[in-house]
Amino acid sequence: MPAININLLPQKDFEKTPLGKLLSWSLSYGRYIIICTEIIVLLAFIYRFSLDRKITDFNDEIDQKSAIIQANQEFEGKFRNLQGRVGQIGGLITDQNLMVQVIHHLEQITPEGIKLTTLNISNTSVSLSASANSNQDLALFIYQLKTSNLLAQINLTSLSKNAGGQALFTIDAAVRPRPGALAGGTP
Repeated sequence: MPAININLLPQKDFEKTPLGKLLSWSLSYGRYIIICTEIIVLLAFIYRFSLDRKITDFNDEIDQKSAIIQANQEFEGKFRNLQGRVGQIGGLITDQNLMVQVIHHLEQITPEGIKLTTLNISNTSVSLSASANSNQDLALFIYQLKTSNLLAQINLTSLSKNAGGQALFTIDAAVRPRPGALAGGTP
């Protein structure tokens, strides 16, 4: 029996029909498009593995750094506590220097006829009670306080005379902030 050739595609003018053009185009260029699409899908699949590896590395790095932070948390707490105490000590030293300056200044400007009975010094104010042997000593003391470069807002809050003729008085004053004292140094 002779071989029979069966061809289901019509031979005549089939390539000119829309179906023929589509079939011809898909058999020639369509396979290239499919191959390119498969290559892109494979590249995306391979890139996904590299991204997964990077994510795993980042998670490991985060875990390591979290462990380091937790291990140093106690040290950081101690360090912050120490920093706070150093700041407080620095403030106390500055306050102490200011108080010493105020006492030294009062010692220099107080006339011999004035005797201090109480002296209260804070960072911002001075309050003192004293007795004066004469009105001239009291006037000189008040003048010295008013012209002082360390004290301001001098207020004579009470004034009386005792039986011995001495003037008893109380003075309140504000301490002027000095640039050296605020910075923690001596002016």
